[in-house]
Amino acid sequence: MLLDPQVGDSRRIDVEVGTTVIEVKKDLSAGKVRAEAINQLRGYVESRQAQHGGRYVGILTDGADWHGYHLQGGRLEEVTRHQVDAARPDADALCIWLEGILATGRDIRPTPEEIRRRLGADSSSHELDRASLHALFHANRDRPAVQTKRDLWAQLLQTVLGTQFDDNDDLFIEHTLLVNSAEIIAHAMLGLAPDSLPARSLLSGEKFIEAGVLGVVEADFFDWVVEVDGGDALCRARARRITRFDWEAIEHDVLKVLYESVIRAEVRKKLGEYYTPDWLAEKMVETVITEPLAQRVLDPSCGSGTFLFHAVRRYIEAAETARTPVRDMLAGVTSHVLGMDLHPVAVSLARVTYLLAIGRKHLLSRKRDSFRVPVYLGDSLQWRRKNPTLFSASELTIPIDDRRELTAAEFRFPSTLLKNAADFDGLIAELADQVASRKPGGKVPSLASLFKTRSTPKAEQASISDSFQMMCKLHDEGRDHIWGYYIRNLARPEWLARTENQVDTLIGNPPWLKFSYMPERMQQEFRALSEARGLWHGAGVAPHQDLSALFVVRAVEHYLKPGGRFAFVMPSAVLDRKQYAGFRAGSTDHRH
Repeated sequence: MLLDPQVGDSRRIDVEVGTTVIEVKKDLSAGKVRAEAINQLRGYVESRQAQHGGRYVGILTDGADWHGYHLQGGRLEEVTRHQVDAARPDADALCIWLEGILATGRDIRPTPEEIRRRLGADSSSHELDRASLHALFHANRDRPAVQTKRDLWAQLLQTVLGTQFDDNDDLFIEHTLLVNSAEIIAHAMLGLAPDSLPARSLLSGEKFIEAGVLGVVEADFFDWVVEVDGGDALCRARARRITRFDWEAIEHDVLKVLYESVIRAEVRKKLGEYYTPDWLAEKMVETVITEPLAQRVLDPSCGSGTFLFHAVRRYIEAAETARTPVRDMLAGVTSHVLGMDLHPVAVSLARVTYLLAIGRKHLLSRKRDSFRVPVYLGDSLQWRRKNPTLFSASELTIPIDDRRELTAAEFRFPSTLLKNAADFDGLIAELADQVASRKPGGKVPSLASLFKTRSTPKAEQASISDSFQMMCKLHDEGRDHIWGYYIRNLARPEWLARTENQVDTLIGNPPWLKFSYMPERMQQEFRALSEARGLWHGAGVAPHQDLSALFVVRAVEHYLKPGGRFAFVMPSAVLDRKQYAGFRAGSTDHRH
């Protein structure tokens, strides 16, 4: 901490801590004191940012009122404040507000209460980082790469949430901050000192590749921050706040807590997002997963990963009891506990939750091999597949659904590629690398060498080449950086539905999206699929129906082995209301 440091002229900063400058006045309510102090503080912040780079924060106080500012467009904007109640002063609340800006704490236990107080929507750290991210987005929203990622995010959430989804920039910004925070937490779990890494490294997952931990941090919808000026400084500041916590001391699904503490209850209710309490998820896992080392388990609507957290912990405990070597333990758990969701934020959080469940001790073990966290972005319900025999078609099609295109476009791949998911991932990664290394607007390179190396059959080459050309076209238009991730993940439901990949147990909390909130096209598809399975009980009760029953039936059709078990959190109405009569009858399996 520096007291009265010289700024470069006759002025002196009252207090400077890290990247925060503090101006203290006797009484901010007197005359023009506050206005003059803000102008003075603006000069200090400008000077420090010019001298040292990065992002500086200003605090103005008279001991009773505390105001936090950041510099935006040459102006000092207030983004957070704390007022001391003179009648009942709360020193702890002031310290938490101040520490949230200064980020000086260390080894804070990540309990639900501490997460809410120090990283939640009302915390000074969140208010400050959100304001900075808001400014970055609006300064760069017209960039093609940013537009593409925001569009794909909106389209997926429209499918998940129906007409309840309000396509607005504020929610995209909140989701970006959440995912970026989760990815920083993941780095801290691996001991990678996220506050010392550049933003591009933090959000691309390159350090995870080096560490042999795949499928956690990837270039996704929310890494647009690394494409814009100011993004690096923001990520570093957020990393300083995240690394205050001791992420080894995890006992809960803290990513769920973080999500619920950032996205306010009224917004979550409007979006139809209801998360499962830890106690219920733990009880269901204990009841259904009776042989954790033998049962393959899938949560097809995994959300932030609450069920995955407890299922992974159950597997790890059983493996430790059996004295299973670490490398075999990690290979086993990642082949036995899997998750999927169509909500891009949920998937990002669930991947980190999976890591937290494995635990830092095992992640840092020198005896482990490389492994991939099996949590996928995918449409478990498979709206596009009317035929429950998913692989009767010769090709896998993945829509691009870009709102700036007048005609629909899609990627096409031979369904035979999905026999080996790792090989398919490798192919897509190689195609994405070739696209990224190609000069925009140049000739589309031949894939002959790749086909030869991979021994690709002649019959499969045409559709792969067509999809590669589409990826090059998108790259030329500045709309790249996402499609490899998009393709690999959305292909996973198709892979999981293959007979040899089906699981022993399904568990989770399915979406409860009401019929009345579904877009018209989704209502039509919902009715057709429900009628075919005896789940439709007439238009008269349609407003009372929701997606949960159909979701469970489709999940059983596609992903559960004959004779397998499932346990889902369902609405209480499923017990006796007539709209669930078909579901209670239990004769809905259309696989045969």
